[in-house]
Amino acid sequence: MTATNRLWIIGLATITVVLLLAGWFIGVQPLLASAAAADTERANIESQNDAKAAAIAQLAIANENIGELEDEYSVLKKSIPGTKGSAAFISGLDGLAGQAGVRIEAITVGDAQPYTVPVSAVAVVAPDPAETPEGDEAEVAAPVVTVPVGAVAVTNPLITPENFVGVAVTVNVVGSYDAVLGFVNGMQMGERLFLLTAFTSTTNADTPDVTATVTGMIYVLKQPQ
Repeated sequence: MTATNRLWIIGLATITVVLLLAGWFIGVQPLLASAAAADTERANIESQNDAKAAAIAQLAIANENIGELEDEYSVLKKSIPGTKGSAAFISGLDGLAGQAGVRIEAITVGDAQPYTVPVSAVAVVAPDPAETPEGDEAEVAAPVVTVPVGAVAVTNPLITPENFVGVAVTVNVVGSYDAVLGFVNGMQMGERLFLLTAFTSTTNADTPDVTATVTGMIYVLKQPQ
């Protein structure tokens, strides 16, 4: 084999390798990358579809029980309505008093009090050491507020001072002690949620009846429009 032939063979081999590499980088490699990207996108779409299918399945189950949910919602709306509804509440107390055998002397309905998030439910953010003042400024820095150790109140971010209020109610009644207790129990078990906060009673000198003062809270939750 002559030197010229060797050079031609080496040249052809080099050109072949170059063409193969060029074919890889220009044709095959982009196709493989595109296929890999398509596989990744398909996997993401399948994952999203699975999540949506699960959500649809949950909605289907909830829809089967929509009647029960609506009934429960109706009861809860009466327990904590969207308006103060003082007249209806007082009317209900009058009916309850007649059933219990007591006489209502006076009813006082206070102003609305905005809901306050319990201290134990507020997350305390620790100060950033990098922002802690040094020297004289450190001496005048405000003390860090800590949450008391103990039970933590359960809250819901949907309940805010803007949409949830409490209304103080005081009822003075006269009747036998057992009848008064029956009346108080009826207030707590009634259609409208009533939280008893205080109860006092005094014995009447001239009759076997007692005069009792019942204090508690009713609530209003403004419904979204």
